[in-house]
Amino acid sequence: MRPATGLPRALLGALALSACAPEPVAPPVPEAMVRRLTAFEYASTVRDVLGVEATLTREFPVDAPALGFDTVATGGPPSSLLVQIFQHSAESLADAALRSGSARAALLVCTPDPADPAPCLRTIVESLLTRAWRRPPSSAELDRYLALVDPAELDAGLRLVLEAALLSPHFTFRWERDLGAPGESHWLDDYALAARLSYFLWSSAPDDELLALAAVGRLQHEATLAEQVARMLADPRAAGFVDGFAGQWLYFRGLDDIFRDAHRYPRYDDAVRDSMREAMRRRFREFLVPGRDLRDLLLDSHAHVDAELAALYYLPDELGVDEFTRIDLEPHKRRGLLTEPGLMTVLAYPFASSPTRRGRFVLEQLLCSPLPPPPPEAAAQAESEASTARERLEQHRADPACAGCHAILDPIGLAFEHFDAIGAWRGSEHGELIDAAGQLPTGERFADVRELAPILAGDPRFTRCVATKVLTYALGRPLVTEDQPVLEDIHSQFVAAGRDLVALLVAVVQSDPFRIRRAQEPA
Repeated sequence: MRPATGLPRALLGALALSACAPEPVAPPVPEAMVRRLTAFEYASTVRDVLGVEATLTREFPVDAPALGFDTVATGGPPSSLLVQIFQHSAESLADAALRSGSARAALLVCTPDPADPAPCLRTIVESLLTRAWRRPPSSAELDRYLALVDPAELDAGLRLVLEAALLSPHFTFRWERDLGAPGESHWLDDYALAARLSYFLWSSAPDDELLALAAVGRLQHEATLAEQVARMLADPRAAGFVDGFAGQWLYFRGLDDIFRDAHRYPRYDDAVRDSMREAMRRRFREFLVPGRDLRDLLLDSHAHVDAELAALYYLPDELGVDEFTRIDLEPHKRRGLLTEPGLMTVLAYPFASSPTRRGRFVLEQLLCSPLPPPPPEAAAQAESEASTARERLEQHRADPACAGCHAILDPIGLAFEHFDAIGAWRGSEHGELIDAAGQLPTGERFADVRELAPILAGDPRFTRCVATKVLTYALGRPLVTEDQPVLEDIHSQFVAAGRDLVALLVAVVQSDPFRIRRAQEPA
């Protein structure tokens, strides 16, 4: 078949695959759960599979989160716009991979023999498809892709293979297959389990070791899963878990969208925003090693500060903090995650702090105790001449429709009032001394957020909330009634292990919901 001229190369590849496809047969088709890669996962996968950067992910439509995570909301079909972007991205990536010396070397796992190039070409294409699709291709799939390669025009053929492979739904979607009857629960296929593990801890494709373990069926062993968690968390690709999970749970991925008025906040710029994000990454990353009590996320008396953040911490110039340095927080009236400038910034308004946002973060993200939506009769917060946020909220709380929620929300949110809209400490607001003291409905009193932190860390809802968030993120779906006994068991293991985050991750990947899925009813 002579391809029509003027068509995009990726479309030519798709057409070629269709033309070369054998007559369809009807083997038993396993049920499959399908989830599209998020823009973050797509970029990470391209980087690790091809060794090039997926620059066009900036053009991807925003993956709106569900239950706090974008991975929970990507089960639907892609829009026509996203399909077009996938196509353009595939063309761009294929070109970049063939032009890059290191990427090209990784792609050409052998050198074709001019006298008999077929065996090597088969090895090259099979290796690429296995890494890109997170599983070995079938013989029929491999034959269709090999039909795109003319040994006399190797680069042109490999470009078509790359484009078609990246445009394939086997790349852009994660297919989790089982052979069970609809409505029954079955173990995930080994390759699906490898992919679930890698996208959980790396936000990226399985590496060669995971694929090799999947090939021999060893990933089904609990001891192997525990070993792989330890190995994967020690790998630089664990940054995918830091940004994918913690970045959404603790909101620091939201810093990308935060801007401030340069006249009111001259110290806030892109460099400071990047440093805020990195400081929060470093704080969370400290818990990806065994032996750390996750309550210290709220209680730690140290922080990571670089030259960009030094002014927000009022560090004297003579300290010379050029690169990130771990400093003692006590002289800076701060403590743990709750006083991170990045968190305070993302939980503020453009021109002012927001006790409401900060209090809601604590309730929803740290305690999994969301407030109900405001009733229709609840009044919006009116303009006020009050000098402080405490006074403004007292006026707002006078409305009976607002009093119920704000009685819970306000004491928590006002504890953060010593930190302005970019997380800088302040003693007063509009000339009035700030009062950050409060009392929780359960009776505990605190003078400020530093005294609130141990109360929250000691609340059993905190560790259970962490377990809930991690399991939801790992499964990429809402938890259902059948998951609750497993969640309780995971939480018990987490607490018994000294609230060790690594132990929590091991318990999650060894759990039945992670390794088994309920087959979907046919549409």
